[in-house]
Amino acid sequence: MGKNVLLAQSGGPTAVINSSIAGAFDAAAESADIDEIYSATAGIQGVLSENFINLSKLPSEKIKMLRYTPSAGLKSCRHILPSDDEDIEYKKIFDILEAHNIGYLFYNGGNDSMDTANKLNKYAIKHGFDIKVNGIPKTIDNDLFGTDHCPGFGSAAKYLNVTLQEAAYDTYSYLDSKTVIIMETMGRNAGWLAGAASLAEYKGRQIADFIYLPESAFDLDKFLSSISNALDRQTMVFAVVSEGIKNKDGLPLFTSNKNPQDKFGHHQLGGLSSFLAGEVKKHIIKRVKTVNPDIAQRCAAHMMSGVDYEEAYKAGYMSVKFALDGVSGVMSAFERVSNDPYEIKIVPQPLELAANTEKLIPQEWISSSGDNVTESLKDYVRPLIMGQVDIPFKNGLPDYFAF
Repeated sequence: MGKNVLLAQSGGPTAVINSSIAGAFDAAAESADIDEIYSATAGIQGVLSENFINLSKLPSEKIKMLRYTPSAGLKSCRHILPSDDEDIEYKKIFDILEAHNIGYLFYNGGNDSMDTANKLNKYAIKHGFDIKVNGIPKTIDNDLFGTDHCPGFGSAAKYLNVTLQEAAYDTYSYLDSKTVIIMETMGRNAGWLAGAASLAEYKGRQIADFIYLPESAFDLDKFLSSISNALDRQTMVFAVVSEGIKNKDGLPLFTSNKNPQDKFGHHQLGGLSSFLAGEVKKHIIKRVKTVNPDIAQRCAAHMMSGVDYEEAYKAGYMSVKFALDGVSGVMSAFERVSNDPYEIKIVPQPLELAANTEKLIPQEWISSSGDNVTESLKDYVRPLIMGQVDIPFKNGLPDYFAF
């Protein structure tokens, strides 16, 4: 009798997170060493509540549908495991894993999720459990350390560029009205998504006149001056802002409520574009429009990148392959072999390197003025948004799958 596999997801979803689960499922299903393949509903909380689904019993077409379904198909959570590995929560988790003959656990998520996987792997080693624990990366923020990029980022970047491009076509249809457009992207400490929006063009010219990132200190007075000067030269001015832009003291310029931090110690962000629009209206011009894709940028499966879709699948597939080869405590990391032609390879990276460690945009990829990005960042992002995915439609809408 073989060991069983448990798949779980946590953190913010992406358009391709389920493609990773499909990849992991397929790799596990191919192995004679694996008996059943389970999923835990809502990440580690699903493990603690013993809320499992036997994926092996699902028709194969359902797994195929899951692959192009947005959001966390296995459901997600934001649960922090205790820092003390003697906490009773760990014993409960491993008692449940043993009761279900789980020999392989694959945790799909971002920084905090890799921390969870790392803690579980260390506990298994310390207490002699024969359980391999590996991480499968995902995050639209693209801030996981040690991997060239993250599954989910390419699709979110593609969606943001399409959104900005279409907003520009809309705006430029008014020839005689001076207008400022501010688009807000996700990105707490890393501005990869805002920087990626530099690819959108109108008539061969970059649409974003200004791009503001958390990696550069933001000065409101300088921002207003730049907008005003640009309006003296042109009719339309586009600014892209990462929600996490910070002042000279390193604090978020704008938080969305009076409760400054969540249980992870993160500031609650969102609504920055409206705040900045208010400042522009107050000091410069009344005609200001905002574009805030909010959660749409992470769940727009209809606009997913073909490259992202395939790489997410491979990340899940290789995580299982690493475990079957006896490698535990690693995350599937992308290593860029070539940019033109684009080529990557997937390598095992120790979980402890990715856990809670953020990858920021290199300073040399940010303009010296701090309000735009360089061609190097564009070259880095461009291959990741390539390709389309043919998603089935039913009654005029995407035909997605849900448990």
